[in-house]
Amino acid sequence: MKKWAFITLCLITLSSCQQLRRWFGNEPERMAQIGKEILYKKDMEGLLQEAHSARDSQNMAKHYIDLWAIDNLLLKKAEEELSKEEKDVEQELADYRKSLLVFRYQKKYVEERIDTLINTEEIQSYYTDNRELFLLDEPLVRARLIRMRLHSPYLPMVRNIYRSNTLEDLAQLDRLCESSAEIYTNYEGKWISAGELAQDLPLGRETVMQALKPAGYIDTRDSLYAYLVSVNEFSPAGNPAPMEHIRANIRQIIISKRKQQLLKDLEYSPDHYQQKKAAIVKRPRNPGTKRGLEQTNNKNLRKG
Repeated sequence: MKKWAFITLCLITLSSCQQLRRWFGNEPERMAQIGKEILYKKDMEGLLQEAHSARDSQNMAKHYIDLWAIDNLLLKKAEEELSKEEKDVEQELADYRKSLLVFRYQKKYVEERIDTLINTEEIQSYYTDNRELFLLDEPLVRARLIRMRLHSPYLPMVRNIYRSNTLEDLAQLDRLCESSAEIYTNYEGKWISAGELAQDLPLGRETVMQALKPAGYIDTRDSLYAYLVSVNEFSPAGNPAPMEHIRANIRQIIISKRKQQLLKDLEYSPDHYQQKKAAIVKRPRNPGTKRGLEQTNNKNLRKG
């Protein structure tokens, strides 16, 4: 009797070890559990460190727990519903591992050999040879944009000189706008599209596009502000974009082509070619060909 009591006590003790670890603080704090799957607080510590406030931390934790629960519930359902054959993913995992390793090797190969130095002559040459690739869908401008309150005492003075290009008038315009304009943006060093400019004006996109032209201007208003635009340079829709506007794009195109060439060189390098050639199993001759038929007939004659 004492023996059975001792065994029973041992079983109870063993089954409650997990609960005892929780009581005595040996198990990390749990956040959620589905079946045997447990989400511990320590699993979320890296995520919660990015929170800017206690509220952010709570929202991020709730979102993460919800996603974790959904994933594990779906996994549990899949384990229950799928057959043994349907749950066999060994081949898919092997294929994915192979693709991933090849991708990482190609990435490393390119990163170790890519030349990212591109001079102005290369960019200009590519632009000249491929101008048709850079045709504009809408006009580009270099312009000055001013937004000033209607009751400003400086508005009449600004209206008189904002379209001027003399150094004296431009210096005075800078002084007036810096002290009294709500917005003063000088796009002389940057091309912007008509759509971008329209976002800062109380006009529709089409109206702005129609108003923009070489040496063009816009003078409009709403209930609070006057809006003044003076166009310094203009590139119409249908023309190739100015090279300065797409220089960064051309640089990325050239680098992309260099990467493609490196991958092609890797594929057809002598070492890889020899290994590929050695790996190809020699195919049997097709008995349907003329030579195959002759060989088959010869064999039949020898048998006869």
